Amino acid sequence: MITTIDFLRHGEVSGDSYYRGSTDDPLTKKGWEQMDTAIITQSWEHIISSPLIRCADFAQQASKLNNTVLSISNNWQEIDFGDWEGKTAQQIDQNSLMLFYQDPLKNTPPNAEPYSSFLCRINCAWDELIKTYRGKHILVITHAGVIRSLFNLHLNIPANKLFNIKVDHASLTRFECFTDSPENFTQLTFHNLVHPHLYSKK
Repeated sequence: MITTIDFLRHGEVSGDSYYRGSTDDPLTKKGWEQMDTAIITQSWEHIISSPLIRCADFAQQASKLNNTVLSISNNWQEIDFGDWEGKTAQQIDQNSLMLFYQDPLKNTPPNAEPYSSFLCRINCAWDELIKTYRGKHILVITHAGVIRSLFNLHLNIPANKLFNIKVDHASLTRFECFTDSPENFTQLTFHNLVHPHLYSKK
């Protein structure tokens, strides 16, 4: 029994290049075009989306166009950067920023979601997804930070190394979970695929 989960990062977002976790900016015209390209020839049995509009607006359109049931889940939302929300890297104390990237588990930005809580939230969301959609092919429309956290969950990559993983706009990452053994075995099929229609599920 194989459960296939595709994680699609949202497309380009309007606004400056700043820390955008809970900040609810919409997609640009280019972002919409990127997302449209990403789902060509794809077919999913269920779509799940972060509630933030850069994900949810497109998810609603994709659900209607493909006649696929959509669920909105807060669990797949990006990490909240607290006082860093809406600020560029240059506007943040450089020492605090360096400490965060060196060890995000011990250096939480002011009023932000602790990184340990974020990882726990995504791990719980994954467990619930596998339990609910066992044996199906699911699409989750979400964020770069969420996708990176899956490498901690499934490949044991340390939290301070997750920022070394590139996640492009509208790129697709696929995991396959084999649920026919006492402990589920999860395998990374591909990552950061910008044109997923070239690698459709067989």
